Amino acid sequence: MSGQNQSANLSAIRAVASSALRNWHDSDCQPILIKHRENTVFKVVDPEGNPAVLRVHRPGYHSQGALASELEWMAMLAENGFELPNPIPTTDGKLLVEVDGHVIGPRHVDMLSWMDGEPLGEIGVPLKWSGERLTSIFSELGRSAARMHRISDAWAIPAGFTRHAWDSDGLLGETPFWGKFWTLDELSPEQRELINDSRRAAEVKLAQYRKTCGGYGLIHADLVRENVLVDGDTVRLIDFDDAGFGWHMFEIATILHLNRREAEYAVIEDAVLRGYDSVRALKETDIAALPLFLALRSFTYLGWADARRHEAGVEEKIGRKIADAVDCSRNFLQTL
Repeated sequence: MSGQNQSANLSAIRAVASSALRNWHDSDCQPILIKHRENTVFKVVDPEGNPAVLRVHRPGYHSQGALASELEWMAMLAENGFELPNPIPTTDGKLLVEVDGHVIGPRHVDMLSWMDGEPLGEIGVPLKWSGERLTSIFSELGRSAARMHRISDAWAIPAGFTRHAWDSDGLLGETPFWGKFWTLDELSPEQRELINDSRRAAEVKLAQYRKTCGGYGLIHADLVRENVLVDGDTVRLIDFDDAGFGWHMFEIATILHLNRREAEYAVIEDAVLRGYDSVRALKETDIAALPLFLALRSFTYLGWADARRHEAGVEEKIGRKIADAVDCSRNFLQTL
């Protein structure tokens, strides 16, 4: 998309945000852009001066029912004491509204409570944390993920609830949720052969893991650095857009995957696993399956890059994602 088209698109989305805001309060508040990537996220302030987050969802990724289900799950977590962006209802009690974007079509919009804290880090930039502070943060992140899973597993999922699945088909099937990672044009013949070998082996190992009753349920599925806010000793999770059904070890692998190149990765991995285990016990089979789930996570990022290569900056990331997938595949195959 050209810079001119991007600017016009963002201008139209701003208009959607301003129009949608009237469903929550009648004020002259101007939405302040926070992020314009897949969804477009704004900071808004109510007449009493309280900040909140307004999300304008991209078209085509989630149905209205899936978006409503995401908000329903988040509200349930908040009601059970889990600290996360809490959906804020409109003046007539809705959690999700649809606004006519005219030239960009209809868009779904919601509002969430504001979360304080600074992002854990940025992809591709070394973490600034070290030593005991690093251990403390990642231990708490492991505990937070486990608490979220524990609360979700106890929830009686309501009728009509619908979210995608990071299951065997969603990860390894013929049409994975994030795309056919093994078809990426940039893969060399040797890399493609390795990825396909790893994919076939992963299908077998995942079927075996499923028989051990590995934890499976609702997961965040995107606990990367930008979606983890650090505020003193508190860790807060944001951006539940990719949340769905999946293995708990896939959640842990997501936390760890993009930290694998950190000098203190061993400390990070140990802290996350110990933190999680202190809330929800991990089996030996769970720990042994970590290389499998790291490989699975790396596959999804290949599919993600292939589907979004038209977006700014994605082309530059493809080489790194291929290197990660090759490394994770080799590590996984060595465990067989």
